[in-house]
Amino acid sequence: MYDCGRTTVDDYTLIYSRHSSSDKTRSAHGVAIYLNKQATTAWKNLGSTWEAANERILMVLLACKPINVSGIAVYAPINSKNQQMTSTTSDPFYADLQTTLDKVLKSDMVLIIGDFNARIGVQQHTTSRNVVGPYAVDAINENGERLFDFCSLNNRVISNTFFQHKPIHQKS
Repeated sequence: MYDCGRTTVDDYTLIYSRHSSSDKTRSAHGVAIYLNKQATTAWKNLGSTWEAANERILMVLLACKPINVSGIAVYAPINSKNQQMTSTTSDPFYADLQTTLDKVLKSDMVLIIGDFNARIGVQQHTTSRNVVGPYAVDAINENGERLFDFCSLNNRVISNTFFQHKPIHQKS
């Protein structure tokens, strides 16, 4: 179970989804989107629309010109050494992310932001230049494979691989 909601502080809005407050542990997780005054106005102009898919995925809709923006905040499960454990957490996460993305209007700009706990390898750049840029890391991990497959299937790019970063910041 998860808790979700929104709170306003002055002209700022915090929209969140998190692990249930009655069941918090050291491994609790959650996501949030913090809107400044201008973004809060854009959000309110589109009917204050937001949706928490679960404690790891949150979507807000912003009225912008010339097109509306759908922002999806994510916090993906970490890679587990236990393959069965990884599938029981990652499969539902990506299914929920796909369901959330499917709800976005085709005319909206979509920003999927957050921590995918993923490493994307240079090999993916050589085979899919439209998804992965030239600044990927040395090797892909399991979360990287899932992210790559998701982006390929949905015609998305892994944008941080298109910009050169310090090696410590080259993870998605």
